[in-house]
Amino acid sequence: MANPFTLILAILTIESSYLQEVERPAKTVPDTVQFWLSPDSDWRIKTFAIDHDIHVHRSVGESGARLTTEFAQSNIKKTYGDVTASVLILEFTDPKNESEVQRILKDHKLAGRLEAVKDGHYFYNPDSGEYRTKSKPK
Repeated sequence: MANPFTLILAILTIESSYLQEVERPAKTVPDTVQFWLSPDSDWRIKTFAIDHDIHVHRSVGESGARLTTEFAQSNIKKTYGDVTASVLILEFTDPKNESEVQRILKDHKLAGRLEAVKDGHYFYNPDSGEYRTKSKPK
């Protein structure tokens, strides 16, 4: 049986601020693009490293279909291919199980943490900073 929770995580080569309209090569913490796929909902998450801004969107595929790992990878490549350092696929049986989460993050050499969000999804927090929505996409 496949794991019910999947995080497709793109680590970018840039750090940016949506509010300041700034983008530069990442020095310490990179921006990320993420897709969280769970049994009951799918989410697209973009983190902006400079000011710890986050944009979260509930996502649906074509004709209202559930998203797939292939769709997420294709979307990342199409939209962020020129600034993508790596794309990782992390699978969890239970994102509330801290020991499982830490093992999976360590296996992928990720120093941050998996963070729960009030809407019932999770995102990878690359530097364990306080990410919150500070800007609205245009």
